[in-house]
Amino acid sequence: MHPNQNNYSKQDSREVIRSELESYLSEQGIDTSKNFTCLNPNHADHTPSMTFYKDDNKVYCHGCGVSWDIFDLYAVQHLGATPDADNRLLYNFADVYNALAQKLSIPTMKRKPEQAQRSKISQINQRFIELSQRSIDSQPSQDYLKKRGISLELAKQYHLGYLDKWVNPVTALKGMHTTPSPRLIIPTSRDSYLARDTRADIPDSQQNYKKVKQGGQHLFNKQALLDDSKPLFIAEGEIDALSIMQVTNKANAVGLGSTTNLKLLKQTIQHIRQEKQKNHATYSPTILSALDNDSAGELATRQLEQICNNLNLDCYEVNYEGKDPNEALISNPSKFQSTIEQTIKDPENYLTGFLKRIEERKNTRQYVPTGFTNLDKKLDGGLYPQLYVFGAISSLGKTTFLMQIADRIASRQHRPVFVFSLETSKDELTSKNLSRLTFELSSSSPQGLPQTARQISNGQWLDSEDNSQLFYKALSAYSSYYNSIKIVDGTQARPSARDVYSKVAIYCHQHPDQKPVIIVDYLQILKPISDQDTDKEKVTKSISEFKKIVSTFQVPVLVISSFNRANYKNAVSMESFKESGEIEYYADTLIGLQYKAMSKGFKDDNSQALEKAMQANPRQLEAVILKNRNGVSNTSVDFTFNPKFNYFAD
Repeated sequence: MHPNQNNYSKQDSREVIRSELESYLSEQGIDTSKNFTCLNPNHADHTPSMTFYKDDNKVYCHGCGVSWDIFDLYAVQHLGATPDADNRLLYNFADVYNALAQKLSIPTMKRKPEQAQRSKISQINQRFIELSQRSIDSQPSQDYLKKRGISLELAKQYHLGYLDKWVNPVTALKGMHTTPSPRLIIPTSRDSYLARDTRADIPDSQQNYKKVKQGGQHLFNKQALLDDSKPLFIAEGEIDALSIMQVTNKANAVGLGSTTNLKLLKQTIQHIRQEKQKNHATYSPTILSALDNDSAGELATRQLEQICNNLNLDCYEVNYEGKDPNEALISNPSKFQSTIEQTIKDPENYLTGFLKRIEERKNTRQYVPTGFTNLDKKLDGGLYPQLYVFGAISSLGKTTFLMQIADRIASRQHRPVFVFSLETSKDELTSKNLSRLTFELSSSSPQGLPQTARQISNGQWLDSEDNSQLFYKALSAYSSYYNSIKIVDGTQARPSARDVYSKVAIYCHQHPDQKPVIIVDYLQILKPISDQDTDKEKVTKSISEFKKIVSTFQVPVLVISSFNRANYKNAVSMESFKESGEIEYYADTLIGLQYKAMSKGFKDDNSQALEKAMQANPRQLEAVILKNRNGVSNTSVDFTFNPKFNYFAD
């Protein structure tokens, strides 16, 4: 607590808080006596460029140019504020002041009601939209529209406007100065809009702000969703939707504004359908996906297809040339128009899409090798974006087998692998992986003995210098790729198949260029999607959810399944998976692991043969490919398994 805290003015209190910047930085482990990494989230600072200036109680970056006091820094680190084109920050000063004041036991300040603030911004947004529409006929506006291939008539139809000196109203309300810029104003509701910079040469420092949204999140041309008599194009940007409507009046187009608004699109369609049903009317628009032609757009297209599938709507992908519909319109208007008209006439356009997918795959390997040469040969190279189900009797080694596949995918291809483990903890799986590595390295190491998973977890390798050296070699090898094996420990809080879907969706959205491999261990102990379901329904719903992951994100999904106890002494077959849900129907590839000696099954009077096979070291196993939707079925692959060191060999 500061002395005489009640005796200084508001201005004094601000200076007291500012003087705490050095302590604030020190609390974060920053040495203020030398340069440190820039704290601006928009600056990838590879050489420490930020300096603390005690006289000014500010930090300054010599790279990106930000100059911040403690209020600015707190807003960045705790409120998610980011600098605008002029390196100024937009945040509610009262929120930041009060948070820091409470921390320092300084009187807080009163702040304006948020509702009043929002109302004021709403009024300003409405005024900006009205003013902009008066200038849509101006020459700069027409020049920009012509450049983007949009007619003035269409712009007026959708109430576009133009402001030659637009400033961010939120910035203006806070008394901050920003450089005015010419903007095309695209309304998305009565008090929300997109302000798009129309300059040909936008300074690099302002590139991140060339498209600024004001007001709440809304779909562009939302009212078009009400009419299901025409096909409905879904584009990412507002300009893209306008580009489609520029070349046809036989269909409608909606702009998401961002692929994150797919959920908003779904909610809007559901609401319209509910309202129509109240009047005993049907609602089934044909959806045509015209999202961007990049990795993020591809992912969004798969998500849109899944949404439409869940809503029982027809959805088709538009195969146009260009980064986005507006680029396609600008580069070749007649060809783009032909593409749109052909899509309306024949939405599926199957053969064109088929040839496009072949072309895309031509120079890209679509499969992921498992690392087992004999298995990869049977699977036509490895794992494809399909659903693979692996089954076996208890304690045969199915978890170890798939963890070794995960290890090889991560170490040899540096591809991310998600392992959702519900029976074995992350520490146990890590010990298994390290045990296998000590075994593999021991063949080329003159010193040290391989360690079991239990010896590793108990630290028994510490008792021998040779064993320690071998262990640290294994640890060093594992550390080079273990970040690619993302183990989700579900032993305490079991996830459901829907939880798995959500986690994969988030990752794929954040990393559209990194296709992961998904492993789930195991199916029958997943948290049920609905507590009211029977055991069979639980499994069926879960396996259905994994099939959705495959189709939506185009990734391989490997699921471990238990066997029916009635089939423990029989050779693996489809019957082994029966009565536990529709596993054999949903799976693209169904593989059963068994002891090699079980290929002909065991009779009750020959149970000793099974015991002998279980006690052998190494064990002789085979993977029987019972079903392979796109390859050879009813074939098998032989393996030797060393259970002591968690190692499979082909």
